[in-house]
Amino acid sequence: MADPMDHAIERFEKAFFTMFQKIGPGLALPSDLNLTGPQIMMLYTIVKCEPCQVGRLAQRMEVTPSAITVMIDRLVQNGFVHRKHDENDRRVVLLEATEQAREALLRIRALRSEVISNYLSYLEPHELEPFLQSFEKIAHKMSE
Repeated sequence: MADPMDHAIERFEKAFFTMFQKIGPGLALPSDLNLTGPQIMMLYTIVKCEPCQVGRLAQRMEVTPSAITVMIDRLVQNGFVHRKHDENDRRVVLLEATEQAREALLRIRALRSEVISNYLSYLEPHELEPFLQSFEKIAHKMSE
């Protein structure tokens, strides 16, 4: 007798790969921004916890502070982030997003919102919330 989970896995894989093939190109970053996916995630994180300590950013990105330094250097060189020292503790380095970074994030958000809202519109209004709850539940478990 076939395991019901096998059928669920097949359905999930098929839907996931189809969705990834269709939505992936629409979520691609504009090449003129000169930013990578991880750099975008860093910028979103910096903006959320601004001014953001390097150690806190590394913790949220789940990497070591030394590993994140190279990425921060690139963001600083490209004008997306400013470093400054904490006025209360000069040993602490704080990161702030520049106006250029904020404009890039707004542009990315607008492009992605257009693509994602198009696909979410395939759902009936009463289907949207249960879909999002299930999607968020899986994402939450994956991040534990």
